[in-house]
Amino acid sequence: KSTHVWQRALLTLCAIGLVAVAECAWGTYYLEGDFYGGSVYNPVTTAPFVDQFESVTSGSVAQKSGIRAGDAIDLLRISPDARYHERTGEPLMGDPLRLAIKRDGSERYMTITPEPYVQTLFWKQTQWWLAWAFWIGSAFSLCIAALLIWRRPENTEVRLLSLTLILIVLGESLFPINGFITPWGAFDAVVNVVAQILFSAGVALLAGYALLFGHPVSPARRVLTWFTYGIAALSALIWTGAAQGGPGPGGLVGIAGLWFGTLDIHAWLATRPLPTFATVVAPSALALLCAALAVRAATGAERPRVAWAAGSLAILYIFGIATIQSYFTSNIVTYYAILNICWVLAPLGLTYALLSRRLLDIGFALNRAAVFTGVSLLVVGIFSLIEWALGGWLNTASRVANVAVSAAIVVALGLSLRQIHARVDRFVDSVFFRKRHEDEFALKRFTREVAFITEPDVVVRRAVETLRQHADASSVELLLNDGAGHFGHVDENDRALVTLRASHEVVDLNLVDTAIKGEFAYPMIARGQPMGALVIGAKCSGEPYAPDESQAIAQLAHAVGVALDVLGVRPRGAGEEILGALRSLEAASRAANDALRALPDTIAERLLKERL
Repeated sequence: KSTHVWQRALLTLCAIGLVAVAECAWGTYYLEGDFYGGSVYNPVTTAPFVDQFESVTSGSVAQKSGIRAGDAIDLLRISPDARYHERTGEPLMGDPLRLAIKRDGSERYMTITPEPYVQTLFWKQTQWWLAWAFWIGSAFSLCIAALLIWRRPENTEVRLLSLTLILIVLGESLFPINGFITPWGAFDAVVNVVAQILFSAGVALLAGYALLFGHPVSPARRVLTWFTYGIAALSALIWTGAAQGGPGPGGLVGIAGLWFGTLDIHAWLATRPLPTFATVVAPSALALLCAALAVRAATGAERPRVAWAAGSLAILYIFGIATIQSYFTSNIVTYYAILNICWVLAPLGLTYALLSRRLLDIGFALNRAAVFTGVSLLVVGIFSLIEWALGGWLNTASRVANVAVSAAIVVALGLSLRQIHARVDRFVDSVFFRKRHEDEFALKRFTREVAFITEPDVVVRRAVETLRQHADASSVELLLNDGAGHFGHVDENDRALVTLRASHEVVDLNLVDTAIKGEFAYPMIARGQPMGALVIGAKCSGEPYAPDESQAIAQLAHAVGVALDVLGVRPRGAGEEILGALRSLEAASRAANDALRALPDTIAERLLKERL
């Protein structure tokens, strides 16, 4: 039940994210305005709630309205809506803004009506492809997250990876700097707060995702992860991002203070480099450090998996670190170039990980695509062939006859579609997945044959050989219950073994803090009791274990457990101790009788009389 809840919730978030990305593109063209002459407005905060123009672009609305370089805007003398849109640099197109301008010790009011932003020459030359790179990359990333959670919702690793990607994309898409804007300023401010929280949560979740790898996790990695969570939470409160080359309004505290005119968090941070660095750079940098430590601690097949997954997400975090440059330079073209290129590279890296690094069983998608193509070609081909064969007669028939014959052909093909699909499915399986089905058949065949083996050593040896050859397992180990508190070399209270004994189900060792080295542990059950655990390592090819393949291995493990039990390989439990005690008692009785026989007859008779 929880699996379906997770799946529905994350797929819903993916849909919301796609809507937000579409709104960004639509808002950029039809709602977003500009009066600074492109992205060259770099306000210098000289005092709280005062933004000074460092330069004014020639030909811009601001320049035509009489604004000059050195003029300052008194944000406390204008409406909250105007204050918010001025600080974000995302005014509403055609909506006049009344600004309080300070110049040479005097104050005046100017009304500026923003022009369509996309019509500026700067946009056409520089940012056109950058904006579309962000929108396409964001949509692509959300589609990958949806594919992951659709195919493997039961996997905690996949859930966390999908949620991390969704929160980052959704949080970034709702930022006003990316074009998200509505006619309601208060609504935009609330959405901006939500976006900041989502984005910070997505940054922190990369550190949480890294904890799933490199077990056992060291205390230092856990402390660093929790420290990353704390810094990310702080960032959600007061972070100020780049907006039109200058600072944004900030997180929850910053936006609320700006809207109500009570606190200018950017002015406070402008003179405090350490808090600025901590809120802007530290969350992304710490999350990347957690991911790097996970890659270093991981072993075997999980190392390239976490490297490609976390590495692809890490690309998105580069812009979080690059944001710091907006505080020191007016050149934001480089920043936007890095930002939007990252949004394209990240989903490309995840796509490669999906195809070759065990994040997802891509064979399913290939199978469905091949079956769909085969069915489509076959149905269209049959329809065309029948019409061609009947072409001579249909040319002489009436229009009603033509329509009736065509309808009959369509109905016949529709009724036969299920049979056609089944046959094409079997054909595709035999052509593209023949080796996989042969291996699965070999595993099931050994499951049937193992009951006829008469030597325990042969059972173990052939089970290992079969799994190595037909499951492509890099390692195979049988941890047998010794009845004395251990399964092989592992204590029976190990987390994975406790889960296995309690549920009698397969345990993903990557998700449990355990001393067992491997990928999965399969229970070996006999007469309702755990005989042991069959532990297999990752595939040598780096591909994931398919669901039907894993089910065949589980059946093999059960059959091996029953076979070993029948052959007398049983745990030495309480019953064994009782039998040992009875044998000791029998031996002591025999020794006492022998001692009585060795005594002289008179002494023996006296002892017998005393006993009687």
